[in-house]
Amino acid sequence: MEDKKYKFKISSKLTLCFTIAILLFAIVIGTIFTVLFRDYTESLYQENMKKTARSISTVITSLIKDGGTGSLWEAFSEKRGDNTLPQGPINRKPDGAVYIDGPRLIRFVKEITDAEVWVIDSKHTILTTSKDSETEYSAKFVFDKMSEDAKQFIYKVFEGEGYEVCGESFSSLLGEEYMSVGVPVYTIRGEVTGAVLIHTPESEMMEEIDSGMFILLMSSVLAFLIGLFISVMISRTIAKPLKRINNAALLISEGDYTVKTNVKGNDEIGELAHTMDEMGEKLHRAEIESDKLQQMRQDFVANISHELRTPVTVIRGSLEALCDKVVTEPEMVAEYHKQLLGESIYMQRLVNDLLDLSRLQNPDFSINITEFNLCDCISDAVRSGRRIASEKGINIGFESDTSVYLFKGDYDRVRQMLLIIIDNAIKFTDDTENCVTVSFKSGEVTITNVGQGIKAEDLPVIFERFYKSRSEKNKNGTGLGLAIAKQIASRHQIGISVSSTEGGETTFRFVFPQEI
Repeated sequence: MEDKKYKFKISSKLTLCFTIAILLFAIVIGTIFTVLFRDYTESLYQENMKKTARSISTVITSLIKDGGTGSLWEAFSEKRGDNTLPQGPINRKPDGAVYIDGPRLIRFVKEITDAEVWVIDSKHTILTTSKDSETEYSAKFVFDKMSEDAKQFIYKVFEGEGYEVCGESFSSLLGEEYMSVGVPVYTIRGEVTGAVLIHTPESEMMEEIDSGMFILLMSSVLAFLIGLFISVMISRTIAKPLKRINNAALLISEGDYTVKTNVKGNDEIGELAHTMDEMGEKLHRAEIESDKLQQMRQDFVANISHELRTPVTVIRGSLEALCDKVVTEPEMVAEYHKQLLGESIYMQRLVNDLLDLSRLQNPDFSINITEFNLCDCISDAVRSGRRIASEKGINIGFESDTSVYLFKGDYDRVRQMLLIIIDNAIKFTDDTENCVTVSFKSGEVTITNVGQGIKAEDLPVIFERFYKSRSEKNKNGTGLGLAIAKQIASRHQIGISVSSTEGGETTFRFVFPQEI
């Protein structure tokens, strides 16, 4: 139930974020588009109206030139009262003179442009419009009855050499919102003799704007639906690996450290999944190490109990015998005292070895790092070993390919490590004719002896604590020597290995880091 709720929250939040982003984007773009489209449409309408007005002005100017009079009024009045003349918008008399049927020309233009067209002369008299009835036109559109804005609009067209004017000054006069454009009409000499005014209802422009807005709205709705679908898919795509990671985290919290998220990717979610998998692996390894450590602790307690039980039992039995006067003969008393001393020495060695091993296994325990000649350290260990070997009549041979090999480490600990192995080699050498060989070549120390050897099944565990050979030769051993040697080697990054043939040679090998 919690998984579904989690998934719903993630996917819904992502979908909501994407939806809000799409809506904000649509609103901003729609607003900008509306403003720009409205301005563009208005500018386009004005420019088209100007082009139409300029065309009409050019035609009228050329006809005035052909008529020869230079008067806009006369050009528009030539045909008046003459029913024998052709009845077209632009006509030519029998004598070749050109005249303009103003109302027909303007109505012809209206049929093409669907706009109201006025022609005004220099005296601000409206000569003709695109209205079907001149009477209606004359009665309604008189310059003196126009609003002040309309008059100023017309005045502006006639100012100086003429201006092209745009505005909405005639809306009140025409009864609805109109866009108006005024263009001057010039004589052959370039003087302003009249004006062409074109009025277009803004409703037509608004229809185009509304049409554009409708297209924008439909496009926005379609884009929103597509964006919503994509956002849902993206949300699910993101939520799916997150759910896998969450399920893996739940299983890890329950103790299953082998679970994998099975999420791949080069993004942050992929990195999170990779981190989760690595964490699971590390916890799994930690669990194994913890189990191993727990087992080692149990073995340690069992081993230390076993190792201490024997000397404590011997010491107690000897002391009870002495205290109870069971043993009274001086020779026997001396023997008991000697045995007590031997057992106490063994216990002291065991405690010291345990302390050494505990310190070396503690990473916070610092060792005395100095720079020294490794050849001198090996020679020192060999000399100490020879004193031990002389008691058994065994020789120790030493050879080296160099006299100087600088190394950084704890001189005493490295010497202790080598001496532990040399002491073992001496201890397990059966024949006095077989000498112990110590060799140092190319940064590698080998210590070899010939004796009973180590069984193949024992080789992997000889460096563990309390491992020792159950032989008469090793009865006084604590089983901690090789473990201490291994820890010293580890603290100095020295490689340590062993090879042995049962009943033959045993070789311990130390590989030291490169000479500094």
